[in-house]
Amino acid sequence: MVPVLSLSWIILLPLGGALAILLLPADRREAIKTVALCTAALPLAQCIVLLLRFDPVETAFQFVEHYTWAPVLGFEYFLGVDGLSLPLVAVTALVAFLALLTAWSVEDDVKGFFALVLILETGVLGVLCALDTALFWLFWQVVLVGTFFLVSFWGGEEGRRAGRQFLLLTQAGALAMLLALLALQQHVLHPTLGGPTFNLVLQFDQANHDLWLSNPGVRRWIFGGLALGFGVLIPVFPLHVWQPRLHRSAPPAVPLLVAALVTKLGIYGLLRVAWPVLPDAAAWARPLIVTLGAIAAVHGGLGALGRRDLAVILGYGSFSLLGVVLVGVGSFSRSGLFGAAQLLVAHGLVYAMLFAAAAGMRDRLGHLDLERWGGLFSRAPVFAGLLTLSLLAAWGMPGLGVYPGLALTLAGTLGSQPAAALAAAGGVLLTAAWTSRVILNVCLGDPVPGLEATPALRGRELGALVPLALVLLWLGIYPRSLADLMSATLTNLIRVVGG
Repeated sequence: MVPVLSLSWIILLPLGGALAILLLPADRREAIKTVALCTAALPLAQCIVLLLRFDPVETAFQFVEHYTWAPVLGFEYFLGVDGLSLPLVAVTALVAFLALLTAWSVEDDVKGFFALVLILETGVLGVLCALDTALFWLFWQVVLVGTFFLVSFWGGEEGRRAGRQFLLLTQAGALAMLLALLALQQHVLHPTLGGPTFNLVLQFDQANHDLWLSNPGVRRWIFGGLALGFGVLIPVFPLHVWQPRLHRSAPPAVPLLVAALVTKLGIYGLLRVAWPVLPDAAAWARPLIVTLGAIAAVHGGLGALGRRDLAVILGYGSFSLLGVVLVGVGSFSRSGLFGAAQLLVAHGLVYAMLFAAAAGMRDRLGHLDLERWGGLFSRAPVFAGLLTLSLLAAWGMPGLGVYPGLALTLAGTLGSQPAAALAAAGGVLLTAAWTSRVILNVCLGDPVPGLEATPALRGRELGALVPLALVLLWLGIYPRSLADLMSATLTNLIRVVGG
């Protein structure tokens, strides 16, 4: 019997909500939206309880659910969270709930859209909680397919092109990941049953690896397959080509989910699977990982500076900040990894807030062209203030949630990888440039024609933006609350990878 408070309920409740929505008549739009929102509130409430019950000094996985699935094939239903995954699970539940508020203005095929958002939430939560690599890959596929349909069906003709590009690249990466996971499964032996296993915790123990898997060349090839699968989703340069078109074509709630939730799964996969299972191969690949992160930090900042569409600008900004995270991950230092992990959480919050604000802007004037905006402070001061707060957080203003992780990442990287640290700092400087441009173009000056007729502030905008602003303020003022939650897990990971 699965207890009421469990990871299974957190993962499967959104899926149940999606099934319930599919049973409602298509013309009951308000009922569909309400069911979706109420469903998303349930895992969020459970995540709050788990955060309160979590023991931050324990390095083992907590709230574990472990059942035999198909022992002959090595499959297990194995869920658990630790100091790395639980904060990301909580961010996912919060962002998914607020994304549904942001999507309230969607009117085309409401049933399909809101059901798919809930299915996507199930996929992301499953990836974060899975401790069986077969289960991990299954949830990974749910994320990819859910994203493809959301982009393709609600993004118009350009969305369909973006969806095809996204699916082809991510499925190629997922296939490489699958081959790597199968290779691990075949050559990691269960210590009691003796057969191959997908059990990730057993794969962490190098003593369970057979002779074939002890070959350094083999381990590097397997790490490469995992890194390719994760890298396409981050996405690393030059595998990011699907991102600008996706952000330009889809309704704002979709790039919100992609930027805040989906893309960070790539870095999470590196930290959860590739690093601890193959630490020597990770150390071998460290220079390439840091280089790709540095390129992304600078390239994303330059890409954001050269665009007029705010959705595309935010997509490049997200890409740039994840590049900084990747630099910290590749530093193999305590400060770098602690900073990267905190930054991964803050990234999801700040870009959820930015895309939620962008959705409010599009609802007002029907476009996100910076050159056709202006005067938002004079018409909607509260909304403009929240937008400005999120932009200041994005470039790492002290006192807001991005700054602590950013400072730790740069400090931890500077000693071992000074060139990458300087490139990451350059990406931060470019972020300050494009965020200030958005503030000047959108918030200041005289109101553009048509803005006077729009509402100063909607209730759903307040509901979506204020919680994110409060969390970012809390993490900026009291970063220790997150650091303490992650400390034992990250310290153990650093010990494993030899940082």
